[in-house]
Amino acid sequence: MEEKYQIIEGRYIDSVLLMQISREIEKMQGVSKASCMVATAENISFLEMVGFHPPTGVSANSIIIAIQAESAQKCEEAINRAVHLIDTGIVQHKTSYTLDDLPDLIAPDDFPVVFISTPGEYVYDIVNKSLDSGANVHIFSSNVPTDQELRLKTKGASKGLFVMGPDCGTSIINGKGLGFSNALETKGDIGIIGSSGTGIQELSVLMDRNGLGISYAIGVGSNDLKEPINGIMSKQALNFLKERCSAIAFVCKNPDPSVERALLESLGDIPSVFISLGRDERYNTGNTYVTGNIDDGVSHLMSKIGKGHKIQQEPFPKMREISKERKLLRGFFVGGSLCYQAQAILHGMGVHVYSNAPTDNQYKVGKDFDNLNVCIDTGAEEYVAGKPHPMIDPVSRNSILVKESGRTDVRVILFDVILGYGSAEDPIAGLDQIRSGPVLVASICGTEKDIQGYQSIRRRLEDKGVVVFRSASRAAEYAGTMMR
Repeated sequence: MEEKYQIIEGRYIDSVLLMQISREIEKMQGVSKASCMVATAENISFLEMVGFHPPTGVSANSIIIAIQAESAQKCEEAINRAVHLIDTGIVQHKTSYTLDDLPDLIAPDDFPVVFISTPGEYVYDIVNKSLDSGANVHIFSSNVPTDQELRLKTKGASKGLFVMGPDCGTSIINGKGLGFSNALETKGDIGIIGSSGTGIQELSVLMDRNGLGISYAIGVGSNDLKEPINGIMSKQALNFLKERCSAIAFVCKNPDPSVERALLESLGDIPSVFISLGRDERYNTGNTYVTGNIDDGVSHLMSKIGKGHKIQQEPFPKMREISKERKLLRGFFVGGSLCYQAQAILHGMGVHVYSNAPTDNQYKVGKDFDNLNVCIDTGAEEYVAGKPHPMIDPVSRNSILVKESGRTDVRVILFDVILGYGSAEDPIAGLDQIRSGPVLVASICGTEKDIQGYQSIRRRLEDKGVVVFRSASRAAEYAGTMMR
């Protein structure tokens, strides 16, 4: 097998486009592996992990093309093709608009939304211009300074417009999904407000599966319920939804106590649940149920609006015998919210896990965690710098699962699979070589109407020996049980 590398200096290309180019090159005859990435230190380490031997001293402001092929000629052909696609683009748009066109595109009864996915330093000017044109904004981008977020949300609120984000993965507007979202089947008028994208997805899918229809899910971004933002968009979303919805569900992580109190008071008599992921306590206040678990929140919402009393949970399969040498639990998630919830469940079962995004800072871990029980958010900044999120390019996370499955000291491997719009067409790509020495446990967040197909993905996972659950909470509970 031959290898060849090409460095393109001083170029910025969107990481999703680079991923698409990589996949296109891998389709070429004789090419075994292809990767086009921004040459960050993290990406160079990733290339080494998957079997490349990249050159040293490459500038982080460069693009690296890495090829493994059956011959030097095939490597050269692949490099030339990749360079051509980088120069000419792989996606052609039939119609192009600029922000100056916005006022002419918005009709009086529209709910116009500008979807923004650019590097964080460009967001402020784009959002300002969009708000001035009368458009709401969904900011998928992260790394926007907090002071800019505060100014933008204050301006949006003064105009009665939504600033969803920054770092907003999911929204649903009048039944239509933005960002990462699922093809929901049940029609209804329940509203969701969320500061966590996969939290909104898991909540909306479980509600849909249990007969609760959603009309709106307003993603507010990961900082909205914290100081100094103080829930500006959450409060605006609540007022908006109370006029349009029969029930409301919040899902968030670590809200500021004063913001939480204000929101709970504002909910009033409308049937509602407030899900603060990772929280131990559960209680009622007025007509609102407060919990730290998504499944529990859905069950209580079902009872409040007459759809039954609780989610019907899947039974645990028969326990298998595991070697005593296998002691570790290794969890690797693409959904940060599901990673966070799993930690709380496992800690509650006496299985203490470390994380790069811990529920308790005493369990914070860096990059050295080979001999620890862990739940790692592989969508965190340190894993995605310069490359697509693992929901878009699942091979980066799945290659870790394959590597971990070959260890003789791992007892349980826990992971999530997220279907829907925005997610990879094949979210379990790269898992062909996974081994069933450890107990493999997964949850699938998705519906049969999602383009990936829930049942198809489930069957393929089960064929690999994976124990599959419909909810991330249930998967974490089973993983914890297997550690006893």
